[in-house]
Amino acid sequence: MTIQYTLKPRAGLRIILLSTVLSFFIFIVLKSADSLADRTAQVTSFWPKYRHREPLDTNGHLQPNPHFHASFVTLTKGDHGSLSNLRATIRNLEDTFNRNRRYPYIIFSPEPLSNEFRELVQSVASSDVGFYELNSTMYGYDSYTNLTKAAEARAQMAKDNVIFGDSEDYRFASRFMAGTIFSHPALQGLDYYWRFEIGTEYICPIDFDPFQYMYDNKKTYSFSMALYEYPDTIPSLFDTVQEFAAIHPKLVKKRSDKKSLWYFVMDEDSEDYNRCHFWSNFQIADLNFFRSKEYQAYFDHLERSGGFFYERWGDPVVQTLGAVLFLEKKDVHFWENIGYRVANYFTHCPADRELYKKCSCRPEQNFDNDANSCLMNF
Repeated sequence: MTIQYTLKPRAGLRIILLSTVLSFFIFIVLKSADSLADRTAQVTSFWPKYRHREPLDTNGHLQPNPHFHASFVTLTKGDHGSLSNLRATIRNLEDTFNRNRRYPYIIFSPEPLSNEFRELVQSVASSDVGFYELNSTMYGYDSYTNLTKAAEARAQMAKDNVIFGDSEDYRFASRFMAGTIFSHPALQGLDYYWRFEIGTEYICPIDFDPFQYMYDNKKTYSFSMALYEYPDTIPSLFDTVQEFAAIHPKLVKKRSDKKSLWYFVMDEDSEDYNRCHFWSNFQIADLNFFRSKEYQAYFDHLERSGGFFYERWGDPVVQTLGAVLFLEKKDVHFWENIGYRVANYFTHCPADRELYKKCSCRPEQNFDNDANSCLMNF
């Protein structure tokens, strides 16, 4: 038996209208998808041939740039003050730059970080955040150090009122950031890192990609401020560097090479080290440089000398002298167009009016003009 259904006129009209609207909607969606694919293909065609096709780096973090793998990197403790400073700087980086780029963050700590700490940090980031607890090999003494001699050196520096002279932790952090960090598995899949210090500020909108600038212009090392190191912290450092250069003359740049960076660190009158160095609490660099056999041989030589613990060598000056040994001036970039502030005092403010009118600073506040700045040497 055949059952026939008879639609009322109004019901039939509704079905026809609904079918028409649905067909039109599907047409628009498909057309938009084709248009998006075309636009994506057009945009992609402007990019140069890139090294990485996979969206994930070796740590499983999403990478937004098809040309290279890059990440923000910092070191923190797990206390409430450090948490507040870390969240403030990440929030600042997001507002001025990263919310439109979404580069991941790598957070190192020498102590366990609570779930609450991790959740509160992740909540202010637009991208992946990786947390890595450091062991005593990475963050601690090397195997060459005499612990009794190191303790005596700290005690003497405390009597002499040397800044951070009595701090064991400062030395651990300096050794880590100067060298051992570059062998950490978290960095092995990265081409560039943007090192930032918790509590620092980026005081201007950053409307370009500094990572991309480094890549396009084949830059290896970069900085925002240059200043003089305290002499009491590095009494034997330069002699140790010269010793390394004498042992490995084929690895290092000659002082007579006018393309080198030796002029930046040498006093014209005394021909001795002028204590000038690139500050590294804001630093974007090609990690292949720090992982190179030349830099690692240099770092190993410094470690064996004991200066990180018998004196108080800071990582900025160690990295600077490493750049002097192996790089040319063209490899190093000064970020004139990025506003930056440390400890609410050390400030770099762009001189270009079109830039600084968007910033929370003025050029007259520039540390570049301070007597303790040695930017003029560069």
